[in-house]
Amino acid sequence: MLGGILLPLQAIVIFRMETAYYHIQLVSFPLTFVYGLFFLLDPAPKDMFRNHVLARRLFGATLIIWAVYIAITWFLGGEMKDPVARVSVNLSRFYIFGSLLEIAFSALVDNRFPIVRKTRDRLVLWGMFMAVMALNILFVPAPVQKYVVIAAALYYAYEVYAILRRYYRVYFNMKRDMDNYYSENVSNFTRWMLLSSHGLGIIGFSGIGLAFAPTLGLLIYMVAGVVFFTYMSYSLYRYTLSVGHIKEIVMPAGNEAEEKVQAEEQHPPVGEDANPAFAALEQKVDEWIENRGYTVPALTIQQLAAELGTNRTYLSDYVNSKYSLTFRNWIAQLRIDYSKRLLIGNSALSINTIAEMTGYSYNNFITVFTKMNRISPSQWRKEHS
Repeated sequence: MLGGILLPLQAIVIFRMETAYYHIQLVSFPLTFVYGLFFLLDPAPKDMFRNHVLARRLFGATLIIWAVYIAITWFLGGEMKDPVARVSVNLSRFYIFGSLLEIAFSALVDNRFPIVRKTRDRLVLWGMFMAVMALNILFVPAPVQKYVVIAAALYYAYEVYAILRRYYRVYFNMKRDMDNYYSENVSNFTRWMLLSSHGLGIIGFSGIGLAFAPTLGLLIYMVAGVVFFTYMSYSLYRYTLSVGHIKEIVMPAGNEAEEKVQAEEQHPPVGEDANPAFAALEQKVDEWIENRGYTVPALTIQQLAAELGTNRTYLSDYVNSKYSLTFRNWIAQLRIDYSKRLLIGNSALSINTIAEMTGYSYNNFITVFTKMNRISPSQWRKEHS
């Protein structure tokens, strides 16, 4: 009797999930297609660097590929019934989607990233992956097909790992370059990419299980996809508007390589065997610190290098080697040390005034001071008065 009750209930639940999946597709398709079309056709600002424009186009094309898949699935009446075919198609879809997004995000933070070649290579690998899946379905005996699919899933898992590893390397190299160029923390302009890559990793690895899942898994996956695409599209649009703030890092000057060679030829490594040129730079830096040059707001290493009569590559090496700090952390240390002298030396000065005197905005000063000392400036003043 219990079985007679549960079977109809199971049928109703499955029917409702399939209906919900159908309606989610109706919402997901136009949204994803519109997002993709916008980035594919919307003209980027004229002064935007090449890789950013190509990355926007690639991002748009990726969303359109996803939308086309949704449309095909919808017109065919849902996911394929054959489990091997369904898993093969889903793995292929997840594979190309993650690959193209990794390339697009890498190009957004590095104008030297070979986006065209990487895209071509990835499409070739995707074609080979699709061919193996098709040959497995058409020619491999049914009892063996599932083992081929399992092998493909393992390869897919490795590719998801490799995709994330490659992107994290590009992203954190860019973040290191930003910390060695700007005195302020500008990583908030690119934090959305890191969050998106985390989401991409979660979706990518869960895609292994969802590729084998029934309608419920794909329903959850489709809803998450809509939210994910909306967040990425909005963030990329905002990033295009603000990328000028970090343009010097994303698109380095053409003479950067030449500067590095000159620095290596003219200046030995920082150490005991420093030559007179190094000693002269050290003296200039000491004078600059004594004159509190570090209190200039929004200071960059390019500006300081020009003021000291050197190039930014050598100055960066000098700071990194002598102080074991990035440029941003070095400036922060100098500013916070100065702020401490002001906090205990003149009780009449407000926290806001001290922040301005050290080259920070009020909020940035509170954030940096608290992070370095684990207490707020006002608490530190009370403890040391």
